[in-house]
Amino acid sequence: MSKAGLQRQLWRMGRASARRDGGGGQVRGVALLLAAALLALGLSAVVAVFASYDGIRSRAADRGLQYQEAFPGRKPVALAIDGFDEVGGLQYSVVHLRPLTGDAPLPPGVDHWPAPGEAVLSPGLVRALKAEGSQDRYGRISGTIHDEGLASPGERFGYANPRDEQFNEKAALPVVGFGGPNASSSGDPLFIKDRGRLVTALYLILLPTGVLAVVAARMGSAGRDKRTALVSALGGGWQARTWLNLGESALPVAAGAVLGVLPGLLVAATGDVRLPWIGYWLSSADLRRWWWGTALSGVASAVAFLLLVCLLHRTGRRGRTRSTRLAARGSQVIRWAAMASPLLVFATVWAPAQLDPAQYSDLRMKVYYAGVAAVLATLPCAVAVAAGAIGVRLAGSARRTGSPGALVAGRHAAAHPGVTARLVAGVGIAMVLVGQVQLAELQFGESARAARATAARVGTSVLILDIRPDRVSPRRMKSVLDHLPPGTVTLAVRQPDPRLDEPALLQGPCRALRVVGLPCAPGGTTKAVPERTKVMSEGADKRIVEAVRWTSPVAGRFEVKEGAVLPGVLPGASPGATADGSGLFLLVAEDGGNLPEDRVRQLLRNELPVASASVGPPGASWLIGSNLSAAHGRWVVFLGVPGVLILALAVALANLAEFLRFSRMVAPLSVLTGKRKVYYSTAAWALLAPLLAAIATSLVAAMWLAVPQEKPAEGIELSGAMLTGTAAALGALSVLTWWWGSRAAIRQSTLWRPYGD
Repeated sequence: MSKAGLQRQLWRMGRASARRDGGGGQVRGVALLLAAALLALGLSAVVAVFASYDGIRSRAADRGLQYQEAFPGRKPVALAIDGFDEVGGLQYSVVHLRPLTGDAPLPPGVDHWPAPGEAVLSPGLVRALKAEGSQDRYGRISGTIHDEGLASPGERFGYANPRDEQFNEKAALPVVGFGGPNASSSGDPLFIKDRGRLVTALYLILLPTGVLAVVAARMGSAGRDKRTALVSALGGGWQARTWLNLGESALPVAAGAVLGVLPGLLVAATGDVRLPWIGYWLSSADLRRWWWGTALSGVASAVAFLLLVCLLHRTGRRGRTRSTRLAARGSQVIRWAAMASPLLVFATVWAPAQLDPAQYSDLRMKVYYAGVAAVLATLPCAVAVAAGAIGVRLAGSARRTGSPGALVAGRHAAAHPGVTARLVAGVGIAMVLVGQVQLAELQFGESARAARATAARVGTSVLILDIRPDRVSPRRMKSVLDHLPPGTVTLAVRQPDPRLDEPALLQGPCRALRVVGLPCAPGGTTKAVPERTKVMSEGADKRIVEAVRWTSPVAGRFEVKEGAVLPGVLPGASPGATADGSGLFLLVAEDGGNLPEDRVRQLLRNELPVASASVGPPGASWLIGSNLSAAHGRWVVFLGVPGVLILALAVALANLAEFLRFSRMVAPLSVLTGKRKVYYSTAAWALLAPLLAAIATSLVAAMWLAVPQEKPAEGIELSGAMLTGTAAALGALSVLTWWWGSRAAIRQSTLWRPYGD
């Protein structure tokens, strides 16, 4: 036989082996298909990341503002104020533009210049503003920005042309054009993480997929190792073994690779798609430019997987027989670990609480994560030992009821706790890891945590209003303060020199001071109270205490003075300068409730020049930053939870292979009972019951282990919906494993013949 003929024959032998290997061959084929599909999907996701960032960088560069300062020889065509705003707690860019000529070039993606009092916004920003009920925030929306003018399809971005009274030409910068070198950057490039961080996050899917690939490649390895040994004994080398393995694996691997790249190719061919839960819009135009990378990811996944299949097969060397003494010692270790598991859960929750967070923050986290790792290692042992104890009673009751499946499964669980521990390890680890991943994405820096804690304590019952005196006249400043929502009292904040260790001064009329419990002279006179009264933060109104913390260099105390909020204008000073040059105010709700922050913001937009004032709760900038960090952290959950489920799938497939080996040993049982459906009850007790018990146990453990990291005051809480959703997904996976294992074992039992063993 020629070499080519031999290769074809070995290929056909491999294909026939995959079809004739009872239920195990079909199970392995499905496992290979799933693993190849997920690997191709993961690699195509990496390509999508590169494609998206390339498109974001290109389109953002094309629309960047060219300021005249960088191009002094060119004539300005527009005036611009590049600013920021926020909706739904997330910040975005808005460019205030005023064309200087009728033929001024338009920004990319814009059909016409908006008239004064109009705006051209991105579709994503229009949707967000409509959801908040503030679609007229910048005036009438005269159009939308097309995709070529947006960094990404879902970007929140806009161009607004303010009314004449809102536009301060002295604060605007002349613009000579758009795009090209030395252009400014705005929009999504300022708010998204760098590409490397997202590629690193994709390892949360790629690494579990690699584990799944190894498990799928080695499923049913006992029979293939025997065939490999036979081929080697007949003189076949590595090439013969390779063709045999390729014939057995190539078709499901190729089919899986095609399925894995289909989502990317479909998005490229159809249109933009919104990723579920994360809310990010994936650009079809970017994927079309990188179609070759998506196709190449499918080819690379298939080639890498087939190479893995060939490399992981042994050449038929005998393994050493395991000592029964070692097996007994292993069972004893499992029992000791089971006893330690509940103690470790308690210690992991209790020990970090005994350490001062301010002094031992690093040690607390090391102790905590060491405890979590120990619980993950011992929790499957606890379930296995409990299953073994129940298995003894199950076998005893099965002898009375005559249930062969319960009898075999009960005795197997009692005799082999290590097998049960391996069976339930995947789902137990998956449940705890999902909780840890969700809590990790909620961790913030110290200032962001303080801002979230402040927001939890006072909400918007106090707002900090900052007006730039150099851009706002006293008349307009007074007009804004006079038109604040009813029930709002105002206090002026006089900040000292930050180089001096002096407290801030709060000044306001007697009525305003009384609202927040600050000292005031009876009848509104100033004679009974010194000009400045020192007040300690301890015992003061919590709204004032929180505001002082974020506006004063000295947080423990402040001073109070009765007087006008706007005392006057210094002769010869800038147009809006008050007597002390300050434009910082505290707005406090008279009834102690929350102030309508959105209404105050809109008042500033309508009454004051662009970029001349801001308002927000104490620590607003850090709060917005923490919201952005939380949005970035959602990617970790978005990728981490599927990664954990893939890891659980890998373990489930390994368990399925273990059950099929077990079912081959008990195949004569179907002959003795005359009922092949006995495998349903056997699989229910050997697979489904331990897996469901492990899910319930690990759900409780995950909730307990979350306690040291939960801080409800800062919004750091374990998501019950995510945890129960994961439990439901793992439960469905367990039921699928039971059904699949039962059906595969039944098909496999039809091939059993007595061999004298």
